[in-house]
This record gives sequence, structure tokens and C-alpha cells, in this order.
Amino acid sequence: MFGYIRPVKSELYVKDSEFYTAVYCGLCRYGGKNISHLTRWLLNYDFVLLALLRMSLSGESVCVEKKRCPYKLKKTSCVCSDGVYSFVCSAFGLLTYGKLLDDIKDEKGLKRFSKKLIKPLFSRIAKRSDNFEGLREAIMRGLAATDKAEAEKCDSIDRAADGFAVMMKEIASYGLEGNNKLIAEGCGYHIGRFIYIADAFDDLEQDEKSGSYNPLLLRYGSARSAIAHCEEITETMQDSLNAFSNCYALACEGNLNGIDRLIFNITELGGREAAKRITERKKRDEQPL
Repeated sequence: MFGYIRPVKSELYVKDSEFYTAVYCGLCRYGGKNISHLTRWLLNYDFVLLALLRMSLSGESVCVEKKRCPYKLKKTSCVCSDGVYSFVCSAFGLLTYGKLLDDIKDEKGLKRFSKKLIKPLFSRIAKRSDNFEGLREAIMRGLAATDKAEAEKCDSIDRAADGFAVMMKEIASYGLEGNNKLIAEGCGYHIGRFIYIADAFDDLEQDEKSGSYNPLLLRYGSARSAIAHCEEITETMQDSLNAFSNCYALACEGNLNGIDRLIFNITELGGREAAKRITERKKRDEQPL
């Protein structure tokens, strides 16, 4: 599910790259131990960014420890931040379950049947993730808003993305107060908007073939036409990345620390790299053999 937001490691200090990997390992470890081992395989980079954002704005202290990895069969560096991990893993589990329910409603035939088979497993994940009052409701409201845009065959990219963006705004800012809450709301909204549009752009041909809802198909008429307007689509994605950076900059004072550098790398460079990667693949696939 998604996973578009990742760092450009070649542009990171070695210590920052190692810290990012340690956050990923810590999140994977916590989710596998406290939610479900399945979360280890489903975890994606978008939630590592959410963890970094929460570490930065929540004020929770973090430390790096050596922990044994059950898959690498050796000890690896893990960032320990149980409060942040508990929240992020809960959000991940609830959102994964909500997405499965959405897929069951939208899919047909064998795909729908296969997802209904695994529903009890994901229901258990959601139950173990329901640890924060109001979080499940916020996620379900966001998914319901995207469903409404789909039911109305909305061809406005901004309106179609708004439900998911508002949901990410509520997740990112949950439990925070004052200026940090405002910063998290802005960051959450704009990264949510970016993820929604990037996913719609990435799924153009698949959605056109299956007849699934995609606001870009409705706006431009076809996948080919949307790809012809890829610069316009990329620009609106970059607008959200710029807005995220402007919001997060309000949290930075003086020299950037390691978490700040990682967050700016992920959005300023990684987000643009993701948009470029999707665009180049679309153009390449459009070229005649």
C-alpha cells in the first residue's frame, strides 16, 4: 500500500542514513512484536516518515540500541521510541484494515474473494491496533470521504485527494498541542495529498483497464491523455511537497539535527524522485516498440 516516500540515501550523511535504517528496523520490530508479524511485511516507507515527524514534534526522547533481528539472524541498530512506534503502528494497522475493506467493496471476482479470505486476519490486526481513542474514527472518516468522491465520479484532483489528505492531517497531529499541532496538521495534509495523487498517477493504466475510479482519468479522459499532461500532474505533486517543507521549517531552529535533515531529504529529494520515477516509467511504456 503506497510507499512512495523514501529518502535519497546518496544525498544523506552516513550517520543519517544509518539512523533512518534504525528507525525502520525499530518500527518493524515494534509492529511485529505488538501488532502482528504480518506488519513486518506490509510496512512501507510512508510510515517511517510519519514516525520521524512524530519523533520531531512530540518531544519524545529516542535512543539507538542493538537488537536481534529474527530475519537477519544478527543484532542490528534499532531506534527505540515506543510511544511513537505504538501510535504509528496503530495508525498503520487501522489504515491497512480500512484499505482492505475498501478493496473488498471495489474489487470483483477472484480478487474480491481472496481479500475476503484474509479479512479475519486483518480484522485481528485492527483490533490490536485500536489503542488510541478517536483514531479509528478519523481513519474511517477519511476513507468515507474518498469513497464519496468516487461515488460522485469527482474529476477534481484537489477534491478527490482532500479526504485522504485530511485523514493524514488528523493522524499526524493526533495528541499534539499548540504550534507543534499546527505544524503537524500542515505536514500531514500535504504529504497525504501528495501520496493520493502519486498513487492515482501510478495506477492510471491499471484503473483504465479495470474501470476503477481515478480522478486523473476523469479529468483528462484517458491514461494516454493524462500522461501527456504529466508535467501538470507532477507540478501539483511538487506543490504539496513545497507546502510540506514550508510547514516543517517552522519547527526547525538554528542548525538542522539528524531528524530534520532526514525529513527534508525525504520530501525535498525523495518525493521529487518518486514523481520523476513514475513519470519516466509512464513515458517509457508509452513509447512504441
